[in-house]
Amino acid sequence: MTTARPRVISSAIEATSAFLRQYPPFDAMEDDAVHHIASHAALVYHAKDATILAPAHGVPASLFIVGSGEVRLSDARGPAAAPNADVTLGPGECYSIGAMLEKRPTGATYTAATDTFCYALPAADVDALLARSPRFREFSTAYLASLLRESRRLLRMDFAGEASEQYAMGRTLRSLITRKPVTCARGTPLREALGLMSTLKIGSILVVDRDGAEGGRGAKDGAGATDKLVGILTERDVLERVALAGRSLDEPIEVAMTADPVTLEGEANAYEAALLIAQRGFRHVPVTDHGRLIGMVTERDLFARQRMTTRNLNRSIDAAVAVDDLAHAAHDVRGWVRDMVGQGLAAEHLVEMSTTLNDALTRRIIQLESVRHDLAGIEWAWLAFGSEGRYEQTISTDQDNGLIFVATEGSEPNSVRERLLPFARAVNRTLDACGFPFCTGDIMAGNARWCLGIDEWKAQFGAWIANTDAQQLLNAAIFFDFRTLYGTDAMAGQLHQRLFDLVAARPVFLRQMAEQARASGVPLGFMGGIVTDSQGHGKDGPGRLDLKKGAARLFVDAARVMALATGVAHTNTAHRLRQAGARWRMSEDEIGSAIDAFFFIQALRLRVQVEAGNVGTEDVGLGTDNRGTHNLVDPRRLNEIDRRLLKESLRQARRLQERLALEYRL
Repeated sequence: MTTARPRVISSAIEATSAFLRQYPPFDAMEDDAVHHIASHAALVYHAKDATILAPAHGVPASLFIVGSGEVRLSDARGPAAAPNADVTLGPGECYSIGAMLEKRPTGATYTAATDTFCYALPAADVDALLARSPRFREFSTAYLASLLRESRRLLRMDFAGEASEQYAMGRTLRSLITRKPVTCARGTPLREALGLMSTLKIGSILVVDRDGAEGGRGAKDGAGATDKLVGILTERDVLERVALAGRSLDEPIEVAMTADPVTLEGEANAYEAALLIAQRGFRHVPVTDHGRLIGMVTERDLFARQRMTTRNLNRSIDAAVAVDDLAHAAHDVRGWVRDMVGQGLAAEHLVEMSTTLNDALTRRIIQLESVRHDLAGIEWAWLAFGSEGRYEQTISTDQDNGLIFVATEGSEPNSVRERLLPFARAVNRTLDACGFPFCTGDIMAGNARWCLGIDEWKAQFGAWIANTDAQQLLNAAIFFDFRTLYGTDAMAGQLHQRLFDLVAARPVFLRQMAEQARASGVPLGFMGGIVTDSQGHGKDGPGRLDLKKGAARLFVDAARVMALATGVAHTNTAHRLRQAGARWRMSEDEIGSAIDAFFFIQALRLRVQVEAGNVGTEDVGLGTDNRGTHNLVDPRRLNEIDRRLLKESLRQARRLQERLALEYRL
């Protein structure tokens, strides 16, 4: 008996080792590391529906590996909080590694879905394994990348049904409505109604009995609760019943409208509307909810999704000649981005492609406006700043742009500027009409401050770099992320060279920039939790994190300092980290982890913007800033994987800030 026991133990260790060798990461680990796990792990039985691990248990005491059966990972707040977050783990899969490495409780509850056996490796033996096995350390340090893959998988699952529906005709008309109905009373003069149609760039206006009154005057954007639809006036009606009929524009709209238009209920599907359009030759279908007017669906709304490829989007942009065409193209671009978010396209590619399509739209606007203004003999270029300058535009974005020009011999900058400003302001107005709001800080080419000759821009950069005021430096940072969007690129090249020369001549400037980058503290608490406005002060509301200002900006600011310090001309944050990071002697793993973290935050921003646009901020725990830009998230409402990823991404931002502090002795 005394001699048989070691053989039994040895046999059990061999069997456990053979089991582990079937599954990653154990199949690629060193023999002694696998033997270490097999000899120290205890096989534990869990009855069906038994709780194995939960947040209330504190920091996990063991690493668990499923031996047989299934373990269900559920959001700790219950299925109502995150109905798509449940994950089932099978034989060979391990869990609690993230919580163990981060010395925190799990954010999920692990339950035996069936009668289950798990190997439990005590925490002390996990530490020994990390010291013993380079392969296991590699697996642990690659944890962020594995979570990113899982996050994208869950995202595709969440959006799969909706993404396929985008291309079908089964969508309800209610879901296709993009704005409130534009209405007027039947007594409204044609002149007023046509003026409203022109201002709003719409092809029809609905005529109602305002609050049940027979007659009345006045037009408005939106319908009242008791407004009764009595007619519609379309562009075709204007041509046939006003222009060709020679009617006075002082006559009431009811003399030219189509009376008692056919309507469809909001729950009718797109196919029904398409059939009505095909049968009756309509282009506009009013939509009602139990008889109450709620909106309008057009032929373009019904068929736009079928044209949603980047090639066709570019074609529609190139073919646009009017503001209405450009606005529809911009709407389609945002719709395409939304669909790609749902299909799980990597954020790095999606953000760059989104910016590229927006670039094409902006260039088309510039082309159309440039021929309407006298710019002959002026050498100029349109500059993009900020997120557009970095190729990092998301769905919700405003304008940040400027003009650079050369004052030819014998001409003064002011005289050239006066010729350029009307053109620039026209471009800014059209961009606003296409869904790119005016910059609240007025950083736009139509502002004379940012329509400058090349020598004026060089002088402005010199003034910023010589300035020691922290707030002025913060305000100027957006201008250091610039690129040519249209026009002569050589001037931007000269300006970049001037910027690097100025930085090299005043090293203290970079230290000031690094201080400013670190001034935006990483929103992680002492115990590693995500810091939000838990008291509800300010516009963000309680428990929310601004993903733009509190997360993405941390990477942008650090990468900008690194690029300026190393002479990297590229403005994109990921490119800056790749090129400048190598010159800062960062390892490939360190650079890759920082880039993965940045793009996870960008992906989360896109997802937040899509969800906020779909269901309203009050339903998903999100918020908006004063321009309607959706960047706020409640970390408590994220699923377990995304919550872990957000925390790990913020830790990567902290590591970048620590590098800045080390480099500049802050």
